[in-house]
Amino acid sequence: MRMRDLEKVSGVSRETIRFYIREGLLPEPVKTSRNSAVYDEEHLARLFAIRRLRGDRYLPLSVIRSLLETSQAEGSAPAELLHDVDRYLQARLQPEGVRESAAAVAAEYSDDPDHLAECIDAGLIEVAKDGTISPRDARILRIVNEIAALGFTRKSGYTGDISARYVELMRWLAREEVRDFLANSAARLSREQASDMAARVVPLLNTLLGELHVREILGALAEGDTVWKTANDNSGDDALPEQPAGGSPGPVPC
Repeated sequence: MRMRDLEKVSGVSRETIRFYIREGLLPEPVKTSRNSAVYDEEHLARLFAIRRLRGDRYLPLSVIRSLLETSQAEGSAPAELLHDVDRYLQARLQPEGVRESAAAVAAEYSDDPDHLAECIDAGLIEVAKDGTISPRDARILRIVNEIAALGFTRKSGYTGDISARYVELMRWLAREEVRDFLANSAARLSREQASDMAARVVPLLNTLLGELHVREILGALAEGDTVWKTANDNSGDDALPEQPAGGSPGPVPC
């Protein structure tokens, strides 16, 4: 195919295609004359792979180049390389169980429809068209139920916006972790090694995050005690201290 055909099918401009060729992300086309060249299916497949890796994975071109080289050495397409890793990790990390009714799980805590709606709006769970949620989301919703039962509810000021903050924080962290892993490990390992390494480190990272979270909560509480003590010393015994800025730490509400 000619350049104009490659542009049309791939959705990538000719300037970008030429840039990718200069950077070694695409192979040189077959020259048919001084001002004409022919591109094949490999160029198209690589362009689709680059678009996916940049758009879905937010990877820099240097990492994409390494993945392309690794996939070429293994005789597979770069998209297939990541798909195999994704599929393996899904099998290793997904909890066992069956899909459950989101309404039924939410009702274990409360029949209030707003409870489930806020969890959905905050991004804590994803409900399918048939009203079911995955085994992992069922676990998440039951944890949220337990937290709400302790008193961390919207009536106490713990709104869905606070829940969404946890989701956004985890989404940002997960993207950064995947980006770092692909840049530092996946590009130089086989798909089996990369998948096994990622599957083993996730539980350790979860434990690490838990310990760091507790440590920072204790630190924030210690700072809060200092602020409250200072307020008491300056205001007298009968005065009530103001709450420290930012409020007291609390778990995910819904």
